[in-house]
Amino acid sequence: MGWIRPTAGDVAEEISRCLGEGDEDSARRLAFRFIEHFDKAGPDRRVEMVSERPGSTGDKRFDALLAGIVEFACASNDTVPPGWANDEDLFLDEFWFVSGMRSLHANALVHSPISLARRGVFVAQGSLTYA
Repeated sequence: MGWIRPTAGDVAEEISRCLGEGDEDSARRLAFRFIEHFDKAGPDRRVEMVSERPGSTGDKRFDALLAGIVEFACASNDTVPPGWANDEDLFLDEFWFVSGMRSLHANALVHSPISLARRGVFVAQGSLTYA
């Protein structure tokens, strides 16, 4: 990403580009990286980063993932999550285990934060942390 503190919309656009190129790995990394950008932003910038609902990534799974990450980042930084994060279309009808590795499903069921699990998105322990 060529910006310092991307908005959720910026991230959605980049995820869409990656998905268009068939690069789901980069799309996942971009979504998770938003947490680091959000954590390092000041309180006012955090609100700006999530105030507008992002456009669709073109993949309902990634739309739900990004909404869950926004909610998670807000909760982790004492920021009120945006109302759009609760839009009905940002919840999946079927579970999605982001890693795709069946051996990590149990770990993901146990360790996914509620902001993701309630959307049907499950991530393995440590997926939402950065070095």
